[in-house]
Amino acid sequence: MNYTIELIRLIAVILITFTHIKHGFNDGPMYYILEVIPKYGTLILSLVSGFLYNEVSNKNSSSGLVYRKIRSLLIPYLIANVLVITPVLILNYFGYNFLNRLDYDYTLLTQGILSLNSPPINPPTYFIRDLFIIFLIVGLLRNKNYSVLIILIPLAVFGKILLRFDILILFTIGVLFSMYRYYFEKYLVSILLFVSVLVLLFFNYLILFKYVLTILLFINVMRIKLGFVKTGGYTYLLHLYHAPIIVFLYPLLNKYIENPYLKVTLQIVIVASLSYILFKMVKRLKINILIGNR
Repeated sequence: MNYTIELIRLIAVILITFTHIKHGFNDGPMYYILEVIPKYGTLILSLVSGFLYNEVSNKNSSSGLVYRKIRSLLIPYLIANVLVITPVLILNYFGYNFLNRLDYDYTLLTQGILSLNSPPINPPTYFIRDLFIIFLIVGLLRNKNYSVLIILIPLAVFGKILLRFDILILFTIGVLFSMYRYYFEKYLVSILLFVSVLVLLFFNYLILFKYVLTILLFINVMRIKLGFVKTGGYTYLLHLYHAPIIVFLYPLLNKYIENPYLKVTLQIVIVASLSYILFKMVKRLKINILIGNR
């Protein structure tokens, strides 16, 4: 068990959770904490996913890759979105509208569940959706598993293969880091200078700086050996369910609490606590399918 990776993954999911915290801060330290820093969460998680894939693929047979990812990614993704859409429909029947991007029509299936062109009804799970598609592509290219075309072709025709292509790029860098870790760490300064020059000369986009910074931070932190605990199942549940918990929780907090700092703090504490309770229930009841058998 690589406990450094466990800590990095936990931090990444916490950052992703921060992006969905409801607040009224438009500047200052709290805005930076809740809006700017959390943007690195998905980037970090993409690197971690690529790194772990290559580490695990060196130990396990690649022939059952797609089947394993159906169990660990697709099924939990579908469950997480169906469990959100069900109470939304029930509450809409009684006059409460919790949708802000989708309409109460067929798009609840095509976009809300299948996420053909946009994030699903449970927005953070778009990462799980894209990660699953990446593994289908890996299965096609590496294992010549042509059955994945049943999903990839309709998706290409009626939607988008990937909602965010930077996830694929960072996933690939994570794989390369696992394969050539010695060279990444040995020539870190050279890599920094080379990538920085490329960004400045050919792209000239300051927005790309966050990708360079994420990669460099990941490489450096991975050099540190840390003692930690296994968090895979808990972080997965937190990733899957923090957004709907916040959506249903916030109106109640907003009604009775005026202090903006307390509202933010309670959202974080309650989401983290409920996710942990749910995780304990999943393990106790042995319904590991909710956490991809982690």
